[in-house]
Formats: sequence, structure tokens, C-alpha cells
Amino acid sequence: MKRKHIFTLALVILMVSASLSAFAADNVQLQVNGDMVPAPGLYIENDSCMIPVDNFARLAGADVRVSNASDFAITENGETLSLSIGEKEASLGDKLISLPVEPLKVGNTIFVPLRAVGSAFGFEVGWDGGQRLVTLTRNETRDGMSVSDLLVKSTAASLECNTYSMEGLFNIDMDITADGKAVDEAPKNITSKLSGQIQNDPFQVYLSQTITPVVENNIPEMVVETYLDQEKMYIKIPGQSWIVQDVPFTPEFWKQQQDIQSDPLKAVAQMKEMGILLNYGNDVTVNGTDYYVLNATLDMDKFRQGYQNLFQQAAQGMPQDLAPDAPADMQKQMQELFENAVMEYNYSVLINKETLISDIISFDARIEMTMKNPEPVVEGGEQQDGEPQEVHMKMKLNGDITISGLGDPFNTPDLSGAKEMTIQ
Repeated sequence: MKRKHIFTLALVILMVSASLSAFAADNVQLQVNGDMVPAPGLYIENDSCMIPVDNFARLAGADVRVSNASDFAITENGETLSLSIGEKEASLGDKLISLPVEPLKVGNTIFVPLRAVGSAFGFEVGWDGGQRLVTLTRNETRDGMSVSDLLVKSTAASLECNTYSMEGLFNIDMDITADGKAVDEAPKNITSKLSGQIQNDPFQVYLSQTITPVVENNIPEMVVETYLDQEKMYIKIPGQSWIVQDVPFTPEFWKQQQDIQSDPLKAVAQMKEMGILLNYGNDVTVNGTDYYVLNATLDMDKFRQGYQNLFQQAAQGMPQDLAPDAPADMQKQMQELFENAVMEYNYSVLINKETLISDIISFDARIEMTMKNPEPVVEGGEQQDGEPQEVHMKMKLNGDITISGLGDPFNTPDLSGAKEMTIQ
């Protein structure tokens, strides 16, 4: 019976795969201005490379507006391309454009021919058949600045202010299972209100996070406060006073990171090494203030590698007195966590055209993580209650952070009653 089920399942998978082959990713890769784009969703249709219109809009910094069941438009830097599903003719302003393949809709996703649409918005489109690689190249600027130029100038402006405050509000949808079973007591929907202040030199950070369940499920509102400087880390949770511990990093690691963050060119280079891909979006005006817009996408493969390199540097200074193998164990656990993680992480930065400060940051993320218990309690071959072997978490997050209080004095919280953290 078991083999019969396996055979039936394999046959179903084979049939589904065959029926969806026309819309498979086809292992076609995409490179934009020299950077590999994660999960571009490309496939080949009648010798034309097709891309989800939302993916193209994100990498091109464009906006998509769907008018009805068949008509939609892509707008980028003042140019609008109007298209219709099933039609091989599009219009760029008053100019008609012939498409090699008509746009089509699969489920809720609209696909467009990449070469034609990319060329309409000024990209040079290349194809490497050996590597199955599409390349898009465009020298895009705003007021004579490339993306990197603007980011360097914005970072320098922030460093010159030295201090700034932040306020944020996030909506978080969560789904948590333990060993495949839903954790009913875990909150499903929560809001997270964030406030705090950052000082660049000398380094100080204060954050207060208020977590509130959207639906009442006997979980109270919780406020967590954190303060960090170069030597100590303080945490205050509900019902307790501040607890403090040494920052588990060497002075050399801190100095290296400060040198990077205090040099705008190095800071921008580190973002790229960590897999953060940036491009211009459409300029916007918010409450009478004009903004440049930078869109960012996370390349998960580069992020994994960059994070591992950064963690290895930091782990060299972790205290060895509690457990000599603790840094290696932590690194292994974090590596396994990120290897199994799925992250679709996008954010937009609104940079004030007058001050060049990043006034508003909007986040949109989907995260899936599987956390395994390294030492589950097992007796007689059976797992004991309360000790799941595996916890799986799905999370959708969106929200905004606004920046204010440029140059204001840093307000250090009262830490006089802080107690040393003890580990049993």
C-alpha cells in the first residue's frame, strides 16, 4: 500500500510538472547593472523571455497600475507604457510598440516580454545562451547622481547630524507550527510600534518596542526596551528592571564596523556585499516635501554568505569561559537557520531632496524559518510534551519608519538599577 501511494504521488507530480512546464522558471537568470537578481521568475515563451510585471517594476523602479481585467500600465521616470493582455501592440506615450509575444496572465501574475519592455525604458538587453543569462544595463541618474552617488551623500549627511530619532509602526501576520501542529496560543496578528534614538559618535542606541496582539487571545501588550553602547548591552522586559551584560564583540570588531559606517563609500560597499540591491524608484512628494526614492531587494544567497563572514569576525571575540564551543555552536545554529530560511525582503527609502536625509523607510517582507531543537527531550523513543523537535514560522511584515530629531541631544535612559545578567 505504501509503495502504491508513493507511485501515485510521483505520477501526480509528474503530470502537474508537465502541465506547468510552460510557466516554469526555466533556470533563466537575470543580471541588472552587474548585479544578479534573486528569483526573477523568468521563463522562455516562443523564444522570448517573460518576466512577472511586478518583478520588472521592482528592479526598474517603476509603478504598475491595473485598470481592468486586461489593461495595465507601467510608469517609470515620467514615461508610461500601456499594455493589454493578449495584445501584441503597446503604446509608450504616443508611440506604438510591437511586442514579440503578447502579455499573459497566469493565476494572479501578469507576465510581459522582458526585452521589449526593458528596451522601452532605456535598458540595453543582452542574452548569454550558454549561461542562460539575461543582462539589463542602464545608466540611471537623478540630478546627475547614480544610485551609489546618492547613497554615499545621504550616508554622509546622516553622519554629519550625528544623532536622530525614529518612529515606526509595523503590521505582522504570523503562523507558527511545532512538529507540524499549529501553536494555538501563539499570536497570529500583531502590531509593533518602534521608537528610539541613535547616536553615531560615541555610539549609542536606545529602542523601545511595543508589541500588541490585534486579536485578543489572553496575550497582554508587551514593551521591550534596549540600550546599547560600545561596551554594554541593556535589556528591560515587562515586570523586570534593566539587566546588563558585556557586548560579546572585541574592540577590534567594533572599530572595524565603526570605520565602515563612518566612511560612506565603505558603508555602501558593505551593503552590496550583504546582497542589498538598489535602484531608483519614481520620485514622490509627501506632505509638500520632494523625495528621491531608492528601492532595495535582498539577494538571499549573498546575504547568507555576508552574514556568515560577519558572524565569524564577531565570534572571535565571544567569551569562552561559559562554554568553549559556544561561538562555533552558535555559528552552526545560525548557519542552519539561514540555510533553511526563505526571505523576500524589499524596502524603499525616501531621501529628502533638500537635506539628503532618509526621512521615510517602507518595509515589505515575507520570512519563513525552521528552528530545530538541538537537544529534544526524548525518553523511551518518544518525544516528551513541551519539547518540539522542530518549530516552523511564517511571517509577513509591512510598515514604515520615519526619521526626525536630527542633531538633538541623545537621551540616555536611567540605567542606575541595572543588574548583571546571569546564566544558569
